[in-house]
Amino acid sequence: MITIDLANMKQSLLLVERNLEELTPNLDPKQLYKATFVCEEILTNLQRHADFEERKPDVSLNLDTIEQEALLLTFKDNAKSFNLLNYPDPKIGGDLEETELGGLGIYLTKQYAKNIQYCYENDYNILKILL
Repeated sequence: MITIDLANMKQSLLLVERNLEELTPNLDPKQLYKATFVCEEILTNLQRHADFEERKPDVSLNLDTIEQEALLLTFKDNAKSFNLLNYPDPKIGGDLEETELGGLGIYLTKQYAKNIQYCYENDYNILKILL
């Protein structure tokens, strides 16, 4: 388990990247890129948008390989409930200047994932993403 320090995101992301590389030395480079992207997206969204309701942020990430072909990312945080599966996908296509800002990272996370599970349990968001 990796403890994430939202106040020191750069160091936290470097730690995540290092752990991903160590855990998955034989992972396809495309999968490693997707895993790194998803971790960065989820964690930076927590830093920028999560409402911890005056609680000290408690954020962690667990990395597991499944049969050396898949990677399970489990994010856990004590922010206000937020289920990214319920977040609407952005309208893509047409004129780039007319495209609304926001939501593209969540959309790509959904596209990269083989499976996503979410629950809010004991005041914690638990997000499992299988890549």
